[in-house]
Amino acid sequence: MKKFKYLLLVLIIIVVIVIIAIVVFLFQRKNELDNTEAGQYTEIANDIETQEIITNRLTLHEVDDIDDFFTVVNCVNQYLGAVNKANIENMGATENEELQNSIKLSIYNILSQEYIQNNGVTQDNVYDHVDDISETIFFVPLKMNVLNSQDDSTKRYVVYGIEENMENTYLKDLYIIININENNETFSVEPILDNQYQDINDIQIDNKAIDIPENDNNILTEININDEYISQRYLDYYKKLALGRPDIIYDLMDEEYKEKRFGSLEAYEQYIQENINDVKVIQLKQYMVNRYDDYNEYVCRDAYGKLYIFDGRNPMDVSIKLDTYTINTDAFNQQYENGNEQTKVQMNINKFVLMINNQDYQAAYNVLDEDFKSNYFRTIDDFKNYVQLHAYKYNDIEANSFDVTGNVYSCGVTLTDLTGGLYVDESKGTGGSGYAFDWNFYVQLNEGTDFKLAFEVNQ
Repeated sequence: MKKFKYLLLVLIIIVVIVIIAIVVFLFQRKNELDNTEAGQYTEIANDIETQEIITNRLTLHEVDDIDDFFTVVNCVNQYLGAVNKANIENMGATENEELQNSIKLSIYNILSQEYIQNNGVTQDNVYDHVDDISETIFFVPLKMNVLNSQDDSTKRYVVYGIEENMENTYLKDLYIIININENNETFSVEPILDNQYQDINDIQIDNKAIDIPENDNNILTEININDEYISQRYLDYYKKLALGRPDIIYDLMDEEYKEKRFGSLEAYEQYIQENINDVKVIQLKQYMVNRYDDYNEYVCRDAYGKLYIFDGRNPMDVSIKLDTYTINTDAFNQQYENGNEQTKVQMNINKFVLMINNQDYQAAYNVLDEDFKSNYFRTIDDFKNYVQLHAYKYNDIEANSFDVTGNVYSCGVTLTDLTGGLYVDESKGTGGSGYAFDWNFYVQLNEGTDFKLAFEVNQ
């Protein structure tokens, strides 16, 4: 009997060992399979990424490198400046044949050899084969595609944009091809003089290697392309388009934003006309860049405190907003969420003053407490008239006091003239541009970033 029990015990131990061995084997096998599958997925992912890179290199695609983009734009501007016939008069070459020939040679030197051969271009007839320009031209780029040559020696860029004159009058659309050799830092130009294209994607180019011999006129100009440069360019493009082609700016605006802020192209065009003098002198005073996973946000501030927000995914894949209150930016939401009550109150008052500075009286009227409006400002015109008497067109703001009673926060602020008297009639009012308006605000914080506001009304 004891022998049987002993054998049974041995058998049980053997069975347990076998089961453990099977479990360990299966577990190891599963890990091997998982690792193999993970490796396969990684290889597939890498293959897809590599394939995208190869596809981009071999096909005409949108430019995604911002340094390349602005380098090419600079080449276009060099070309437009070179072919300007006004140079002959400006340089005193009207009666100087030698100087005229020198100007023609400088144009000839920046044309591609292929363009010269295909069109029979000579130094004497060069003006017949370039854009006809006789005044200073501003170029505003809108789209750009690129194709690498087969041997990677050069890149070919198809560029689309518009031309404006010094008065920011729209002249025409411009399509042009720029070739760049990064090895010897040279470029060449292939003008597109006919008007057969309606879209940049209609223009197809080949990827054959292009020789760009260096000469005195085709050297790439070195540009320091940093955040400040990009911010300045975006703001400058906004100004030129707002004055010359507001319809393009309206199309570039964030869809939700333009619907809430303006509602129609006509309303935006009216806004530009009402602020035309301010738009003409827009200059960058401050800038900030917020970087996110799939885009960069360039926040520009002009001398009057107005904001211009450019969300850029690619150099000209940009959506535009003109304030941070119609739709809160990600940066605003993050700062607001992390701020205490005093910070939130001051941010909301800053919003209100920014609405006034933008002459966006409807938006400012909408954040007023309903009972407050019923008692003091039954119509938006009543509110607008009050603001225009008790604030400047463009206000700087300074907080002086902060207190809380229940769920209502009070904050005293001082508004001063941001323009140094530019929009102030010094002979009228309470003291000209040196006067300070004191406002006492009462703010109620609601869910999320919602708030309601009231203030002491001076009778």
